[in-house]
Amino acid sequence: MKNLFFLSTLILFLTISSCSINRFATRIVADALTGSGSGSVFTTDDDPEFIADALPFTLKVFESLLQSDPKNISLIEATAGGFISYANGFLQSPAELLEYEQIDEKEKLLKRAAAMYRLGGIYSSQGLELLYPGFDTLFSGGDWHSALINMSDDAVPFLYWKAAAIMGEFSVDSFNPSLMIEVAGAVALAVRALELDADYNQGALHDLFIAVFANIPVSLVYRTMDENSNYSVIRTLETYYEDSGLSSKGVSFNDQVKFHLDLSVELSAGMKASPYVLASSIYVNNQDHDGFMMILNKALEIDTNHNPENRLMNIISQRKAQWLIDHIEDYFFIL
Repeated sequence: MKNLFFLSTLILFLTISSCSINRFATRIVADALTGSGSGSVFTTDDDPEFIADALPFTLKVFESLLQSDPKNISLIEATAGGFISYANGFLQSPAELLEYEQIDEKEKLLKRAAAMYRLGGIYSSQGLELLYPGFDTLFSGGDWHSALINMSDDAVPFLYWKAAAIMGEFSVDSFNPSLMIEVAGAVALAVRALELDADYNQGALHDLFIAVFANIPVSLVYRTMDENSNYSVIRTLETYYEDSGLSSKGVSFNDQVKFHLDLSVELSAGMKASPYVLASSIYVNNQDHDGFMMILNKALEIDTNHNPENRLMNIISQRKAQWLIDHIEDYFFIL
């Protein structure tokens, strides 16, 4: 009887297609790589250059695994976020710290960053399309209401990464007309994510809004027909602000930056340097030298060892903060 059981089990095993076996094995590996806590190997490191060298190989492994398991939603999220994070932390950020005479190297890094942002955005769209079939057609066709209204909190990571990808690519190629057109869509994605989970990832959405309101002209943030559309970004944000205790009447972009800064700091328990660095742009816009120094020094005062999960991001952000202080004469007419 035991031999018969063994034989039937063996026959059943052999009849399973090799594709299914490969997919099963792929999922085991993918879950191990993308599971809870696995990302801390990167985020707790204190050597950005080391991680910059290691991350591309990891991302290519993720892409290879996705070829065998294209519907693995966790793997799609990790791949999308990985490419966008790599573009921001290890291509765009170092490029922005280069001196004027290094313009060729800067342009090379920014071009690579744009490509990585675009790729991360493609994976983000794949995740949204997998969760909500038809999303791409509806959203790209301008029917934001139908594309977004039925989403739940499982869409938030992909809404965030897709918005971040568009904003990131625009930030390194700001005179590209096609990217200008995409900005309003990115804001809509971020606003929908804010509706679903405003506390996502220690204030990551608020960091995104800081970057939007501190750096992007109002003419690009909202599409012209917004007020009359079924899904109005302006009305949705007004409702959110009013529910949060901020009157929507006469609210400036500066007010919105400070509002989102406060929430980001609160949600991260003040352990992230990035929101302070992002918000420094409004002090340049207002030619407020003292405010500029104050907020960048807040970023530099954060102990990178106090919260190891944010160590790598904080080191990168503090490098940017120190560079901005060292080059302050480039941003203010009168010191």
